[in-house]
Amino acid sequence: MCYKAAHHSHMGRHHHHRHHVRNAWKNWLTQPPVNVEELDDKYEVHLFAAGYAKSDFQIVLQDNTLIIRVDKPDNVNESGPNWRRLEFQPKSFERRFELNEKIDKEAISATYEDGILKVTLQKRAGFESVRQEIDIV
Repeated sequence: MCYKAAHHSHMGRHHHHRHHVRNAWKNWLTQPPVNVEELDDKYEVHLFAAGYAKSDFQIVLQDNTLIIRVDKPDNVNESGPNWRRLEFQPKSFERRFELNEKIDKEAISATYEDGILKVTLQKRAGFESVRQEIDIV
């Protein structure tokens, strides 16, 4: 894998344990799901986040951590449409991924199309997977 999810836990204080567990569960529910694919020369992180604009996303590389975040107001704009039913709305989130030594940090790119944010993490020279088909004789 190209990463391990970085978790931030504040559950060391016993008197706030239930509160933090509830918040952690709520935050997990609002986190967009991610698929990670390893190809021969790169990793691709596919983050399912429909309903956003390309400009909503911030992608930051901080040391060995790739941070994908969106900052959105939590409440619905009251001057917007008069929703009769509202089961989804774009929300703020932050996903963190710890990169390994295979990643070329100078060659990270991203696209957003059809509700999927795709971040491409190129492998450094010498870390590509080598495949060779063996003939059966």
